[in-house]
Amino acid sequence: PKPLISATIRQASTSSLCSQPDEKLASRAQSGQLPAFDELVRRHWAGINRFLLGYLPHGSSDDVTQETFLRAYRKIQQYDRNRPFLPWLFTIARRLALNEIRSNKRKREVSLPDDSAQATPNTEHATFGPLWKLAKERLTADAYAALRLHYAEDLSIEAVAKVLNKGKTATKVMLHRARRKLATFSEQLKSDL
Repeated sequence: PKPLISATIRQASTSSLCSQPDEKLASRAQSGQLPAFDELVRRHWAGINRFLLGYLPHGSSDDVTQETFLRAYRKIQQYDRNRPFLPWLFTIARRLALNEIRSNKRKREVSLPDDSAQATPNTEHATFGPLWKLAKERLTADAYAALRLHYAEDLSIEAVAKVLNKGKTATKVMLHRARRKLATFSEQLKSDL
């Protein structure tokens, strides 16, 4: 039987795969080499999960992280070997997160209010500093995603632009405006204290 994704994450990479770039591993995965895809999962599980925590509560982010890698595995043949792998993977994660948010909104519109949701503590922000919490609350989803991808996940402007399906200049402007807004909000918070 094939190992579960969580088992793959815990395994230390002991092969020569750990020194290969993502694009080479994705190419090997396209040719059916499961250990190459396992290495991609091991490398990027935590980063994808951190990114998704910006959109979703902890339990949902774990589920969507797993779905991201399952979808990537099923669609690996559609990956273009001439492009960077990580933006492709983050694009899958972002689209699944947005689908999950839409699905949850529809469920809330149909169901009766549930007081149990208020009783559960919000552990999501424990993993982020107050500035990330402020960014999530005050910025648009795209602006927040751009900040997370560029500063927390260390993706280039070009890679962020690909994930968000925007141009490089538009992404730079979005990042600039988001930083400016956060600076303004931060100053307001300081003056309120």
